[in-house]
Parts: sequence; C-alpha cells; structure tokens
Amino acid sequence: MSKIEHLVTLQSPNGGLYKSRILCCSTEVYICNGTRFVYVFSMEKKQITAVYQFPSDVWHIELSRASRQLYVLCARNGLYLLEWDEHGRLLREASSVRSEGDMTVYQIGSSFGLLIDPSLCAFTVVSKSLVVALAQQDKWKIAVFQKKSLNPEDLFTAPSREVTFSHRGGMNSGDLQPALCCVSMWKDKPRSTQCNVALEAVLFTRLFGVDVAMLDSPMILCGFPDGQVVTFPLKGAGVHSTNQSTTQGSLKLLYHLEQPVVSIGAMKMKPCGSNTGQPPEENAACDCVVVVGQKGLVLSVTGGDNSDAISCAYKDYRLPAPVCCTSHSTSGVFCCTSTDLLYVTRPSLEKEAATNAMGSTVTSIRHNIPMIAALSPVSSLDDTQLVALSKRGRLMLCKLNQKRSKDQQQGLGCVNTGQRIKELLSGIGSVSERSSALKIVADEKSRSLARLNQVMSLSRELLSGQWTTCPVRCAIRVSWTQMLLKDYITASCSLQNQSDYVLEHGWTLCLLISTDPITSYSFPILLLKPGETKEFAFPLYGQGLNSLDFPIKISCSLFYSLKGFVADCDNLSGLYLSFLHKQGVYIPLQEHDINVLQCLRLSPSTAYCSGLPHTLLENTVNAVWKSPFRSDQLGTPPKALLNQGLNHTMPLKASVRLSAMLLTCALKNENSEMSLCSAVLHWLLPEVLVKEQDVQEVQGSTPDGKKFCIRVQEISVSDLLSEGSIQAIEVEILSSHLHVVASLHLAVLSRFKILLQEKPNSECHSPDLNLGKIQQLFSAHELLIKEVKNLRERLGMDEDILSSGAAQRLLDIYRDLRDPGLLFI
Repeated sequence: MSKIEHLVTLQSPNGGLYKSRILCCSTEVYICNGTRFVYVFSMEKKQITAVYQFPSDVWHIELSRASRQLYVLCARNGLYLLEWDEHGRLLREASSVRSEGDMTVYQIGSSFGLLIDPSLCAFTVVSKSLVVALAQQDKWKIAVFQKKSLNPEDLFTAPSREVTFSHRGGMNSGDLQPALCCVSMWKDKPRSTQCNVALEAVLFTRLFGVDVAMLDSPMILCGFPDGQVVTFPLKGAGVHSTNQSTTQGSLKLLYHLEQPVVSIGAMKMKPCGSNTGQPPEENAACDCVVVVGQKGLVLSVTGGDNSDAISCAYKDYRLPAPVCCTSHSTSGVFCCTSTDLLYVTRPSLEKEAATNAMGSTVTSIRHNIPMIAALSPVSSLDDTQLVALSKRGRLMLCKLNQKRSKDQQQGLGCVNTGQRIKELLSGIGSVSERSSALKIVADEKSRSLARLNQVMSLSRELLSGQWTTCPVRCAIRVSWTQMLLKDYITASCSLQNQSDYVLEHGWTLCLLISTDPITSYSFPILLLKPGETKEFAFPLYGQGLNSLDFPIKISCSLFYSLKGFVADCDNLSGLYLSFLHKQGVYIPLQEHDINVLQCLRLSPSTAYCSGLPHTLLENTVNAVWKSPFRSDQLGTPPKALLNQGLNHTMPLKASVRLSAMLLTCALKNENSEMSLCSAVLHWLLPEVLVKEQDVQEVQGSTPDGKKFCIRVQEISVSDLLSEGSIQAIEVEILSSHLHVVASLHLAVLSRFKILLQEKPNSECHSPDLNLGKIQQLFSAHELLIKEVKNLRERLGMDEDILSSGAAQRLLDIYRDLRDPGLLFI
C-alpha cells in the first residue's frame, strides 16, 4: 500500500496545472507552481530554506547538477540562470535579499537574464548546448545556442542553428508548452556530451537514419501543443559555421498525435538481467520511446521484433483523460490524471502477439493518489519514492510499493487474493476521501450563498429608502493631531450598524473626499455586528493645509466585492442585481460637509478682539480686484489670495444678525443654563469649545495659520418695526485676511440656514414689521451687487479704473454688504 507523508504547504498552483515542476537533487527539492516563486525544500531539515522571486510567472525549470546551474523560464519574458559556488552562494548579486526565520528570500533581477525573448516558450539544456522553442505568430521556431566559454557574458550569445516550420491544426492548447527531449545512441562508454536518455543502436538507427547514427549526433525530440512530434539533430553534417538558418532541411516529422503533447521520454521493455552486461545507470539503453498526450493517448515507438526491418513499430494506447503531468524512468512512466496516479509500462511484444488485440491498453497500476499537479522521483535509479505537489499546493513524499505492483501485473490468484482485497479497501478509502473533499467544497459554496443572500437582503433594505433613519450610518468628526512636530487635521468616520444584518469580511467602507486633488480611502470591515460601531481615522488634507478649500464634502458608501461569486458565471447581467459596479455591490450612504468652523484652533487670549478698526488699504483692494477671479459669488474668496496676508492693514469685519426670539426657539433644548450669546457660540463651534464654558467671544487661527476673532453680542434693531425694536444676536467675524473673513462669514450663514431648516419656528410669533423699510433694504443690496458686477466687467477691459476713488467705493460696498447685513427674523 502506498504511504504519503505531508512535507509542507505552498501556494496553490497558478496559471494552469501544466506550469508546475519539481526537480530533486541530492537532499534538495526545487519547486515551481506557476507563480513568480521558485522554492527550495530541504529533505533533511523538512522545511523551505530559500525562495527565489522572478519578474514574472515561472513556466519551466531545469537543473544542471554537475555545474550547479538552475535554468528558469519566465512567462513572456525569457530565460534566467542561477549559478552557485561550492558553498551554495549565488555567483551574482540579487536585487534584494531578506531573511524570514530560517528561510532566505532572493529578488532576482535583470542581471540574471540569459536569453530575454517574450516568444520563448520551452527549452532544454544538453551539456554545452541550449535548445529553445519559440512561438512566432503562425510558425514554430527551434534554435540551438552553444556555450563559448565559462565567462557568464559569453554564454549563448547567438544561435548556431535555427529551424522554423508552420503550425498544423492550430496551436490553441490551453496551458501547455512544447515538450523537448534529447536522446542519443547508447554506447558502452558514454561520454559526457551524451544525453540522459540513451536509445539502443537498433532503435536509434531505424528512427533517425544511418547518417545521424554515423554522425553520432544527439537528437532533439519536440512535441508541440498542436500535436506535432518532430526530430531535429543537434549537430549538422558538414556544418562548421556558428550561424546557420534552415527551414525544413534537417527537420523530420516523426508523428502527429492529434492532441497536445504533454511529455516525451523513453523506457526499457526487456528485463534487465545479469547476462545483459548493462549496469543500472541513468543512461541505460532504452528500447521504447514513449509520447504522452493530454487526452490520454500514449504512443510507443520500438525497433520491432524483425531484425531485417528498416522501420520502427508505432503503437497507440489509451489512458484515462486528461493527463495532468508525467514522470519518466527507464522502467515505466508515472501519469497523473485528475483522479489517480498511474504507473504505466508497455506490455512485451510477445504478449501483444499472443493476445492479437487491436488497440490494446498499456499495463497500468493505480496508486489511488488523486489531484497531483507535478511529481518527480527522489532518485533517478529508484521509482519507489516520489515527491509530488498537489493541486492545493501540498508538497508530499509518496512511498510506493512497486513489488506489489509487479505482482499485480500477473493477474489475481489465490496467493494474492488477500492483497487484492486490501487494495479494494484502499480504493474505497480513497473514494471516501474524495467524497469528503467534495462535501467540504459543497459546504463552502453553501456558506458563500448564505453570505450572498445576506448581502442582497441588506442591499435591498438600504437602497429601498423605506426608513426614517438609515440602518447603516456614518458620523464624521474632525480633530487636530501632532506628529513629528507638525500639526495635522484628522477626521474619523464612525460606522454605526443599526440593521439586523452582520457586516463581515467582503464589505469595504469607501470615503471620497473633495480635496485638491480628490482623495479616497477604503477600509475593510472584518466584522460589525448589529448594534455595534467602528471608527476609522484618516488625514484630511490635500497638497497641504494651505490648499484646503472649504467646505469639504465627504461621500460615504459601502462596497461588497462579488469577484469570488461571479468568477464562474458566464453572463454577469443575468444576476439579480441592478447595481453591479465593477464586479461588486455599491451602496451610497451619507454625504457630510466639513466647514472651516470645525477645523479652527482657539487661543486663550481675547485681547485681539478689543478695539479693532475697520479700514482697508487701497493696495489691498487693487490686489483683490485685479486677481484672476471671475465668479459671481461675492462671498467666495479668490484662490490667488488664500495664502497672501494683508500686510500693514487693519482687521476686516463681517457680521450676521438674527432675532433673539428665533434663536431661543431654535436652541431651546441645547443648553438652558448658558446665556443666549454663549449658547450660540457653543452651537457654532461644538468641536473646538470646551463644554459648559461661558464665553461670548473667541480668537484663534484657521487651518492655514491666519488669525481671526468671533464675537457674539446682544443688540437692538429699531428700524425694521413699525413701533419699538427687535432684540437680536449679532455674530461678528474679524480678521486681517480677506479670505478668512469671507470663508468664516459663509460658514456661519450656512450653519444658521441648516438650523432654521431643521427646526421650524411654529411657536415663535412674527413681529409687526415695517415692510416698506425691508423692501428698501433689499433694493439697496440689489443696487450694490449690480454696481459690483459693472465694475468687474469694466475691469476686464480697462485695469486703470481702480483709482483711489474706485478702491474706496469698493471698500464701502464690501462694508455695506457684510456689515451689518440683513436681519434673520
């Protein structure tokens, strides 16, 4: 019975099953699983000791044990070469090296590039020769490179031979690349230039011809995804040039498999006894070439049983399809299907002649090991131990009972009946394990559907709008923090889940901030149960504090990625979702406006607010009106002056007046213990003022460091009533910077507008107003605005109109519009 030992778990194979490779060398195992990494596993330490990261996904690796070289083929990139000294150190310096415990990670850069060509799709190394296959539009190309010296810069500089030929039957074969194999004729004293696969002289001569046998040239067998199996001599007769390009002269089509070729190898059909005189070496003489196809077709090529024949015998066999990977040895070939591991040996010619069966199958032994993506024998002389990589990324050591397998080939008798029953029980256990794996997959899909159902239910509830308060809400809070001796404005978003559903892995809180440039943040929500709140903090600035343009709008939304759910769906529009957004569910929540009042910084002293004159120099007016500003919004400051202070000028003033009775009704539930002026100031600056602090004026600085002062006081307005006066609250804004006064004035007006809209004043009675006087005030303001527009139009045509008289007139208009302004009743 086969035994399996779990060694380590790696990342699942990527880019298809045919990109995974395993190479065993002494006590080290080299693994690539279709990702950008090549892992080195130590059989002694039972752990990963090194990881090499390449620029792109790795498709194939080959190891030269004698020269300690590892050739690595990267997808759509080219061939890279790793070389080590006798102490195991890289001969070239990696881009970066870092240690993670007992494992070292190497970043491999372009300095390791050996042959950079995006069309290179397969290769094999034969002594001092490198054979590569390239896919070029409608043709294949095979090139041979020769190593000129031991200097790395002289390795494989230019091809010595090239062969091109066209595709047959198309090349659309999924993840397969060409399969290359080098074979040579076996001799009693094999030389180092010979290939690892050595064929008997009879088979080699009949297969490739007498000329090639006399030339003593190794042959390259190439199996392509379009089904072609061609042969190509490594050396050409009479060729001494280092550059020879041919098309079809030296190329021979051996066979067309009519399906993609997975691998090519050779094995020995005749039993190896003591009388043969052949030592059990790696390059022992083989008498059968084996070609394995993806759809289960196995082609065997032998020299035939007739000594007078001049051609080879071709025989087709069938295996369960599809074949995922193979591993060849001199005694047989291991073939991995999606459900089992088969050890395949070709029946002898005598048995085939005795049965006289047409289209007979090969002798295959099942080991009941499914889901293998790559495998390799631990030793080339021992096929009882394999290192295998499963489709889930598990590296395993498989110990096979090959003696049992050989007994099994002889049929079922009384002696091995008990052993056969054990095998059947083992098969039942394997089926049970696969059934358990399928049950796990079914349970995972059920849980995924349950999560998807919860996502749909929550999305339908949030998008329906059939609620007074949104079940999932966001609250924004702003504060100042200091980091590395610099001050920053930090905002925090509190996500409140008042729904009946759980926000878990897959949900993301997305925030879009209207700074310059626009900023966005995404926060994954790991787990937020009903009734819970989570807070997410983020910086609130664009290029810097001086570039903040208030008010800042923050748009909050939820996003759920459906990438894992819709991966297997052919038609996304068939899903019951009208709000699919980039493979996900997008749900807008709230929008919040952050004005400059929330980002102010107060100072303890109030001396700044006392006795402020309200004058403006003429050069300041000229700077304002000559700036490239063409907006009709009088309250919006020109961006050209946002960072420009008004040197040698006196503070400016703007004010907002509201009826005291109106504010009393609107703020009646805020704080009854404070004076009305202090309550108004606390309501305007709730984030920056200390609670229960009775103040009527404050001073401080804006986010860009400009000074300001805000004063709240009670006044009487007597010119709007027919008889008597109106008690009012006046909010004064003072600063030496024009844009500060304008932005604070707009922020205060916006705050009062929201207050009066949210709390209707049905309990407050309207006073007996003098409508004629109010109409005069409106008319006067309209005339002022019209005069400003005319001055703007004239300024566009003639800049000399800003004389001292015009500047003084603009200052008067500014003062009349902003101080005292109209009264809110």
